[in-house]
Amino acid sequence: MQAFGLDIAIVRTRAGAVYAVEGKCPHRGGPLADGLIGGTTLICPLHAWKFDLETGQALFGECGIKTYPVRVDDKGHVLLTIDKP
Repeated sequence: MQAFGLDIAIVRTRAGAVYAVEGKCPHRGGPLADGLIGGTTLICPLHAWKFDLETGQALFGECGIKTYPVRVDDKGHVLLTIDKP
């Protein structure tokens, strides 16, 4: 998804939680929307870098990803909060 020129990945875990994060891996630009999810861990499809979906922190190294507040309303619409650039 793109909004305000930002590439954002919206993912749903098996437990039903919804998260919105930066859409490209900061390591080599891998498409995080295509990554694997295990619990609240997102794994980049290119080089297996791992990120915590709740905080955006890298599970190794110093290179995290941006997270965005997101929720699903009672009609199933995904509502995303983006600060003005």
